[in-house]
Amino acid sequence: MNKKIFISLIYLSFYPLPVLAHNITGKIGFYDGLSHPVLGLDHLLAMICVGILSAQIGGKAIWTVPTTFVTIMTIGGLLGFLLIIDEFYFVEVGIVFSVILLGFGISIEKKIPVKLIMIFVGIFGLFHGIAHGLEVPAAANPVLFVLGFIFGTTTLHLLGVAIGYFSIKKTISLILLRLTGVSFSIYGIYLLNEILYYL
Repeated sequence: MNKKIFISLIYLSFYPLPVLAHNITGKIGFYDGLSHPVLGLDHLLAMICVGILSAQIGGKAIWTVPTTFVTIMTIGGLLGFLLIIDEFYFVEVGIVFSVILLGFGISIEKKIPVKLIMIFVGIFGLFHGIAHGLEVPAAANPVLFVLGFIFGTTTLHLLGVAIGYFSIKKTISLILLRLTGVSFSIYGIYLLNEILYYL
């Protein structure tokens, strides 16, 4: 992995922090946004998967895949916040499919065309963003909430990149990584079954 790219990603993930130093009351909005992708297991698994997939592909994908996700997720967050899209179950199904398909992508490693992965990552980013936007607390500063979930998502992507980068170096860890992808997909199928049961 290009060290300059990795360092740049780390810098960008910490970029929102100086904003908080000048706005004590706004920290509530930031931390609410930060916790949303981290505390929701479906969000967390999908974010890590994006990072792992980008590391498996390698090259420019290490930054283009996560950047695509974060960019479109931010747009989705705006749509959700403005209630342009408010079909919550539809969004939840999209999020669950992101866990299933991204986990599957990890398990088969590099057998899906990069362009197709970019399309799916963009679609999944939209679903995750809408969910974030729909759940902005009434008392939270929406701008800081957005910065929070961008920071949380970027951090999880970086974690996924690190996991993927170091796992593909050895056969045993690569096998474990593929099994992890399968387990993510199975968990996603379980979540999908739960959602469909309550529809």
